[in-house]
Amino acid sequence: MNDKLFNGYGYVYEVYKTRSFSKAAENLFISQSSLSATIRKIEKRIGVEIFDRSTIPIGLTEDGLEYIEAVEKIMDIEHHFASRVQQLDELITGHLAIGGNGIYLGHVLLPVISEFARLYPGVQMRLVEGASQDLEKQLSDNSLDLMIDNRVLPREDYHAIRLIDEDILLAVPSRWPINEKLAPYQLTSRDILSSRHRTEEIPVVPFEEFSGLPFMLLHVGNDTRQRSEEVFFHYNMAPQVVLKVDQQSTALTLASHGVAAIFISDCVARSMQAEKGVTYYRLLPEFARRNVYMFYKKDRLRTRCMEEFIKITESTAF
Repeated sequence: MNDKLFNGYGYVYEVYKTRSFSKAAENLFISQSSLSATIRKIEKRIGVEIFDRSTIPIGLTEDGLEYIEAVEKIMDIEHHFASRVQQLDELITGHLAIGGNGIYLGHVLLPVISEFARLYPGVQMRLVEGASQDLEKQLSDNSLDLMIDNRVLPREDYHAIRLIDEDILLAVPSRWPINEKLAPYQLTSRDILSSRHRTEEIPVVPFEEFSGLPFMLLHVGNDTRQRSEEVFFHYNMAPQVVLKVDQQSTALTLASHGVAAIFISDCVARSMQAEKGVTYYRLLPEFARRNVYMFYKKDRLRTRCMEEFIKITESTAF
């Protein structure tokens, strides 16, 4: 295919509209001789004459009529695309895909999502819940625009915007007798909601007291799972694992019914209004504290939708 067939079609179309070389040249701010020479070059390049110069006003040849019809189709396509680009630039329309777990999307990022939807109701947002590894893969192949997670992704590949700090806590079924001897270390649901667990008022629990008790862990590949393994290693404990689950929210509900002890993010505990039926304990800070980030790829062109969402994120007081 000759991709130069329609180069310079603007000159041709102006002559067609005005039916005059002199008027077209005036509108194009060039000399009539220069315009005539340009049209001749275009006709020579495509191999047919476009204009019938024997008529007054100037007309089209049969080939010229086909050429103009093709040009008008091209102009329609360009106009349609230009309108879409303008709409995207003004965020009248657009798409934005954001990945994360349900807690981060539905609670941590809620004020940003709410404000963005208020300002740009025409933009279609797609929220994708999933495991960290799956979401990172989607972010890498551009299926996602943004991702919120507590993992640390490679700095050479991703930009990271820090959103919040969160603490990992131990949640133990309240009905277990072990809680009676650990009263000085206990955190209530109200303590979690008021962030008292982040102060030094409550001491770190002697974790070795839970040796031999049943635990419920997340599946391998999750940051919370990794931290739980580090805690067991630090205390030289081999956990009695009775169940593995995908989501912390599921684990917290099961723990509240006495199934097993769990490691839980304070963010999850807050979002579930600190589920009743469990008692919380502080862990050593080096295992407990982590950051939550919003990530996007460095080598990807930031769309206007991404730009505005990031701007709102950075201006939100987390």
